[in-house]
Amino acid sequence: MLLVALVIPLALYLVTRREALEDLQRLSLGDVLIVLLSQFSAQLLWNGAVLAPLRASLEKLGFWELLLVRSGGVLASYVVPVAGNVAVRLAYLRRRGLAYSDFVWATLLSNLLALFAAAILAAGAVVTAQIMTGNTSGPVLGLTGGIVALGAVALSGVFLLPRFAGHRLLERWRFASALTPAPRRTIVVTSALAFGRHVSNFLTFGVLYRSLSVAHNDLLAGGLVYTITSPIRMVTITPGNLGVNEWVVALTGKLLSFDVPTGVLVALVFRGMSLAAQVLAAAVAGAYLAAHEHR
Repeated sequence: MLLVALVIPLALYLVTRREALEDLQRLSLGDVLIVLLSQFSAQLLWNGAVLAPLRASLEKLGFWELLLVRSGGVLASYVVPVAGNVAVRLAYLRRRGLAYSDFVWATLLSNLLALFAAAILAAGAVVTAQIMTGNTSGPVLGLTGGIVALGAVALSGVFLLPRFAGHRLLERWRFASALTPAPRRTIVVTSALAFGRHVSNFLTFGVLYRSLSVAHNDLLAGGLVYTITSPIRMVTITPGNLGVNEWVVALTGKLLSFDVPTGVLVALVFRGMSLAAQVLAAAVAGAYLAAHEHR
């Protein structure tokens, strides 16, 4: 019901503003290639960030193997919201011998550090924008402050959750047994890879906004929209978060003086290019695994 309530108005909005769809012609071949490459890089970087915590329990889990499993999970998320993506990974990794508690902690760890990395990028982007333009709006500063606060809480959770694992309030949770302090190397590697993924998405948003917006050509402002909206992508509400991401991006872009139709269009193109990059990454992973199996 929520999906219908979000997608139907989205479709009607675009149909009544066909001039926004015509702006797709503003995307050059070079822009498309840059976006596809940055999204392909984002897929590889995020796969590495997810893999690093899992390697503590599954040392032989391969990079391309996990990427192929994650690709299946992404497709499943469009059918079963919230649980689809996680269920595919959990089912496969349990067959590989990974305990449920270890899977929960590894997944939680990668997402907490991804939120921390997003906070660093958001703070850096806003400071840069303020230095270059000097007119960053109050709402943008407020939202960025909220993201930085979330990042600080996320990083605190990485260190504090293992300390409280033995508390009686956590005894009822099965994953509490796996809440052991993460090695410093794992934290650093996961954070660095997650940050790289955010930078790739930042570049994608910047290029798309610069190309599709008639009134603006500021790559930094477009990237700011991504940094402010990045936390919403960690929570799946509808299948593939369809409708949710588009409206959040459009309304956030409005705070940075981008018109709403352009924001919707950027979010849709970003979704399409992300899926294309995911399919490309899965094809590369499948080809690698097939070639490795025949050796």
